[in-house]
Amino acid sequence: MRQKYDEFSFQTTNVAKKMHLFLSRSLAEYQVTPEQWTVLNIIEQKAPISQKQLAEFAEKDAPTINRIIDVLLRKKLVIRNTDAQDRRKTLLHLTTAGADLTELLRGKVEQACSKMFTGFSAMDLTKFAELLNRIEKNIE
Repeated sequence: MRQKYDEFSFQTTNVAKKMHLFLSRSLAEYQVTPEQWTVLNIIEQKAPISQKQLAEFAEKDAPTINRIIDVLLRKKLVIRNTDAQDRRKTLLHLTTAGADLTELLRGKVEQACSKMFTGFSAMDLTKFAELLNRIEKNIE
């Protein structure tokens, strides 16, 4: 059985890398990484949002989120404002350019995911998500 677990582990890691690379290539013409896309998408949905909250939603550590935010600030896709109720905290919002790009990228991500999951029924995808959730729950 150990060999089977090794095969599952290897295959899962291998497929995850290929999926990440496929998405990276789908976003490359916009000079946005999948990680940057994730952050833009979360900010669009949750703004105004603190970097701490963003890190929790993205499941990334604070230094990683800080680096991504710095890049998005330089690209003028995100703005950082001081929280009116707690001046120690900054809140993130998308700029108009960031919102426009996020909307465009959403379509590109949908196309990429559609291609990745070609031939999967809705039931297949539901079952796949359930299995991944069970694995994640087992290792937390």
